[in-house]
Amino acid sequence: MITVEQLYAGTREGLDIILSVYPQAEVCVSNPKAKFKARESERTASAMLMVTTDKNGNRVWKMIDYGDEGHALSPVDVWMKERGINRFGEAVLQIAETFNVRSDINKTQNRAEWKDRPAKPDEAEGQTIFELMDEIPETWLKVMSPKATQEVAKSLHWHAAKYVGYVKNRVVKCEYANEHYPILIRECVVPAKGEEPGKSFYKIYKPLNPDKAFRFSYAPRGEKPRSYINGLEELRMQWRELNERLEREWNADPAKENIPYKETKLAEAIICSGERDALCCKAMGYAPLWFNSETYRVSDAEFREITKYAETIYNIPDLDATGRKKGVEMALRFIDVRTVWLPEWLSSYKDNRGKPRKDLRDWMELRGEIGDFKDLLLMATSAKFWRERVNEKKNKTEYWIDTVSLLAFLELNGYRCLKDEDSDLTRFVHITGTTVREIKQRDIRRFIRCWAEERALNADIRNLILNSTKLAGQAVLENLAEVELDFSNCTADSQIFYLKKNDRENVAVEVTANELKEHTDGSALGHYVWEENVIPHRFTKLEDMFEITCSKDETGTDVWDINVQDTASPMFGYVINTSRLYWRKEIEEAFATRGERKAYHEAHRFDIAGQGLNAEEVREQKLNLINKIFSIGYMLHRHKDPSRAWAPQAMDNKIGSDGECNGRSGKSFLFKAFEHFMKQVKLSGRNPKLMDNPHVFDQVDKSTDFILVDDCAQYLSMGMFYDIITGSLTVNPKNNRSFTIPFSKAPKMGFTTNYVPTDFDASTMARLLPMVFSDYYHQRAAENDYIEDRSIRDDFGRNLLTEDYPESDWNRDINFFMQCCRFYLKVAGTSGKILPPLGNILQRKHKADMGENFEDWAATFFAEESGNLDCLLVRRLAFENYVRFAGNVGHQYSMKRFVKQLKAFVALSQEVYMLNPPELCNSQGRISRRIDGKMEDIIYLRSKKAHEEEEPVNDSFDPPYRLPY
Repeated sequence: MITVEQLYAGTREGLDIILSVYPQAEVCVSNPKAKFKARESERTASAMLMVTTDKNGNRVWKMIDYGDEGHALSPVDVWMKERGINRFGEAVLQIAETFNVRSDINKTQNRAEWKDRPAKPDEAEGQTIFELMDEIPETWLKVMSPKATQEVAKSLHWHAAKYVGYVKNRVVKCEYANEHYPILIRECVVPAKGEEPGKSFYKIYKPLNPDKAFRFSYAPRGEKPRSYINGLEELRMQWRELNERLEREWNADPAKENIPYKETKLAEAIICSGERDALCCKAMGYAPLWFNSETYRVSDAEFREITKYAETIYNIPDLDATGRKKGVEMALRFIDVRTVWLPEWLSSYKDNRGKPRKDLRDWMELRGEIGDFKDLLLMATSAKFWRERVNEKKNKTEYWIDTVSLLAFLELNGYRCLKDEDSDLTRFVHITGTTVREIKQRDIRRFIRCWAEERALNADIRNLILNSTKLAGQAVLENLAEVELDFSNCTADSQIFYLKKNDRENVAVEVTANELKEHTDGSALGHYVWEENVIPHRFTKLEDMFEITCSKDETGTDVWDINVQDTASPMFGYVINTSRLYWRKEIEEAFATRGERKAYHEAHRFDIAGQGLNAEEVREQKLNLINKIFSIGYMLHRHKDPSRAWAPQAMDNKIGSDGECNGRSGKSFLFKAFEHFMKQVKLSGRNPKLMDNPHVFDQVDKSTDFILVDDCAQYLSMGMFYDIITGSLTVNPKNNRSFTIPFSKAPKMGFTTNYVPTDFDASTMARLLPMVFSDYYHQRAAENDYIEDRSIRDDFGRNLLTEDYPESDWNRDINFFMQCCRFYLKVAGTSGKILPPLGNILQRKHKADMGENFEDWAATFFAEESGNLDCLLVRRLAFENYVRFAGNVGHQYSMKRFVKQLKAFVALSQEVYMLNPPELCNSQGRISRRIDGKMEDIIYLRSKKAHEEEEPVNDSFDPPYRLPY
């Protein structure tokens, strides 16, 4: 425990404490006669500071308030007065936390003195030798318990050791105790059993040893029983002494001469979490029991013996994860045990190692009075939720449900109310370890009924459960503890995936830029996961399936490369094949016969750098694959970064005619696979008016990870999603109030489309992360020239990610996806988007922008022999010529669309070099000329031939501006 002396030493003799409460007292530091106002309401300053010395001669600042107490207050007294704290120990710890004053255990201060001496003839090799002191030093007692006394320690057979020695190679290595390194020894009595005589062994305890692993040892070696409950022999002796005294009093009473005496139990026994807690408990006048480790499992026989001696059994577990787990386990195994849960606020204070306080000794430093301890026991509850009594008149046992114990029973079994400020309805959840499942009231009733049946409780209790009004409505169950759970599973640098370890536990795999790290006890991470987000498969870490590197070319541009090392994961094989842009050249065009094609295909089933492709084609395919791995990692990383607010958009690479819907390339399958890794909501993108629906996000809640707009219509505008991609998301559920999910917690979005995207402007491209899918997977039809069908199933001989999918393949695919996430995390801080090859996509866009009518017109109008290249043309007249060419549909066209089509034509044309040379343009980038007294916009298409031959730009109307009709 931190002493007042340590506190004042770390706060300038307590001055900092006073000034933190009364900063206006600063004027008194340099002027002892100065005064300050302790209250704003007073007219005249009446408080002052002074320096005194304590009983040890140490200087201490104090404060005197002549307008109130009129006597000197210590810094701790000042703190207690102004902070409204009425417990000295709590004030000391609060001040220590505020000013970071610690009584740390460290190897420099807390260490023993070692001395060697020759072993005596009667000191055997390996023997432990110690010398006991007459009394335990008071400072050592305080290390064990704030309330411990010599008598309390003696009652539990604790002694102070002057030294402990160990015989090795005929030398006794003696470890000597000192004021900073106490050594205590407890004599543990093992009673006689059958023909085995009673014996003792010794537990050696060094509470301030910096190395926790060496704080405990036992002597003589091998004498400690495998199963041993500390304090049980003392409890037995106390019970025996009580009954011997009561029996003497009983027998001495003449009125009871012919009535046999019945044994009486002690009122209570308390199971504690360790030596120091046991001393605290004993100091309060209660009989403690404790085990040699937190994981000790009490047998049924041991518990029956404990209940033989004590009427009520309490258990006070620690507040840490292990303590809670063991506390729940004992409460549910022995439902009569009353569990004392220490208050949550205790963990807000730090111990001498800087860790949250967690046990009874920590609590007693703040609440050290017997009344406080009795109140703590008064709040204890058991898991036995029914009560019973014998009705003498009716000669029957009556039962009723105890509401407090019922709630405690349900909470021990993981039932809670989930705090949700966005819903007016009570949300019941069941928590198992770190897994959370939302349930209904009827699920709770069903659980209690099944539990009673498994315990073979009698029919009266089972009927009580079925007929109780406390379980029929929600009024009682709504009093279950309300919890606010942390479902976050990521940071900017990591992502956690939860997988099944067994039927009740999960394993958490933490993915970072450098590794996949398994956490077998996911509770150590402090996060929870919805049951539907737990991947229902086992995980075994595999070797890397790919290696991606990046270099710079002569212009400083990133050059990505990938080395595929293992394609055993079917999902990796599928992703590779959807990235093979030149599969037809590699598999079909290079071979004359079907047999040759088939043989090559079998040998290169998942080859991103196949034979027959040139270096540039291989580079494009590899970049396409790397883009997919990057995009998969981005989607799996739940973290939202405002500077990386993108929506992946999967599209087809194949160039088709205007409005052609390609499809069947496996795009949607990739996003369907994500359903096994995250909670996804899918919207149909076929409806161009999708966003007109006010309840479009009705299925989305705070646990949604991803929104997929699948199979987008040709003219579905990406602009409608801008704010959702880069900002918060407002959800308007049917029959409930709307709520807003902030950007950092809102789901990411993605799109798939069979059409060429219509939006390729800067605003859209800043928000999209394109993914290009080859037509490796395709379906033969009359309107295409494919020679065969090929589906994902054809490559693997079975469907992927189905119910009968082998566990070995699940593990390979899970590893692949996690490795994608790791790659993304590795490059996220050093690079922007990794884009796929967009050549064909841009061609598709330009063709879509033109349309077949315009393409036919422009091919003739701007032909090399047309005379309309390398000259000034009136844009209006060219547009009118096009409208006449278009015929009946011409009335649908506008000048804005015409300009867009013209730009697309120039981008695709093999004959045209550029539109509107810059030397002809004004400051707005346009060409204007006055014709017949009217300003007209002009267009000029410079041919590649003129550019290559360096012909001058023709800045005159030759041929004339009036176009031939």
